[in-house]
Amino acid sequence: MTTHSAYAPDLFEREITVLNKAKQAKANSSSHADHSALSELIDEYERVIREMRRVIAHSDRTERELNNANQRLRELTEALTFQNRHDGLTRLLNRTTLISEAEQLLKTTNTALIMIDIDHFKQINDRYGHPTGDRVLVGLADTLRSVIQSPALCGRLGGEEFAIVVPTNQLEEVISLGEKISEEIRNLRCENELGLRVTASLSITLAEPGVKFDTLYLCGDDALYRAKHEGRNRIEIVPNRITLSDSVRPPAVS
Repeated sequence: MTTHSAYAPDLFEREITVLNKAKQAKANSSSHADHSALSELIDEYERVIREMRRVIAHSDRTERELNNANQRLRELTEALTFQNRHDGLTRLLNRTTLISEAEQLLKTTNTALIMIDIDHFKQINDRYGHPTGDRVLVGLADTLRSVIQSPALCGRLGGEEFAIVVPTNQLEEVISLGEKISEEIRNLRCENELGLRVTASLSITLAEPGVKFDTLYLCGDDALYRAKHEGRNRIEIVPNRITLSDSVRPPAVS
């Protein structure tokens, strides 16, 4: 039988009132036939009320179970959506998602691309082991999350390469952001590898609305190569904004 709160009305209040009246009538009846008929009626009435209470309790339990199942389904859907959009190790946007969202920004917005490549990452893996290399990647991702603010996008392009997409027309603003990121990366430390020092090479490229991401990526990648070639641990800035008139034919990056 369902337990009712002191403040919640009994769904069968009216029926209970009628039943009590019948019981009172039975108690006051002097006729054996009336007494028998009332007894049969009361028993049947009580059986119906018990059955209805059982059905309601079952319905309430089923509703709770259904609500729990729906909540679990929502949680699983959100988790699946997150996993589909994010890199499994760093929890940043994955390459496909970052490029897709950057392409949407580029259709209507002046956009900056900051590319980041950890210096000598292979040597880190070779000397300290891949678990330490993974901790470096996760630490860098945490650093980027602490520095980057919406509506900027931040993702892992693959391996030790990361990218930030910023909707802005202000080159100086992006340079300041790049310098802060570079400094924060130099401050990264691994608890079990106190002698490990991490640096990264960065490139900064600005594009006007309508420029394809492939074009922006190629220019940023060329600049990143120069930063690596000219000493690493530095920022290479593409001086001229990428425009629609640029005739660069980049390779596919998806």
